Amino acid sequence: KQFFIGGNNSLRAFRSRSVGPGLFRDPLADSSRFFPDQTGDVKLELNSELRFRVNNILEAAVFVDAGNIWLYNSDTLRPGAKFTKDFTKQLAVGAGAGVRLNLTILLLRLDVATPLRKPWLTGNKSVFDLGDLVFNLAIGYPF
Repeated sequence: KQFFIGGNNSLRAFRSRSVGPGLFRDPLADSSRFFPDQTGDVKLELNSELRFRVNNILEAAVFVDAGNIWLYNSDTLRPGAKFTKDFTKQLAVGAGAGVRLNLTILLLRLDVATPLRKPWLTGNKSVFDLGDLVFNLAIGYPF
């Protein structure tokens, strides 16, 4: 099996298939072009969401997501992609808030999130930049 991570039902602060594997980041990937599919053999994902009802059909939520994908074996074309004992230092982290329109038979969700930690940055520095906001429109709960 091959896994990917990121997107409206995963790490909501990152575009779909844009995180990993591990510390690897495609040198050609930037905000002006679509990210190539990045897949891995191992996936770890953590999500926490606090939901509260505003009225009969409107809900609000705040959330934190973390995770990454890795390869079992080394790949010379993707350095830093192998799963190692330092995997916790390679987790991507994002947080955000959203609104849910709960129509009983249909749930529409709009989330806005920003990355808090990008594993491919040198030194694993934390990052918080409101210019990196990611909007997600989805149907149903993310997990």
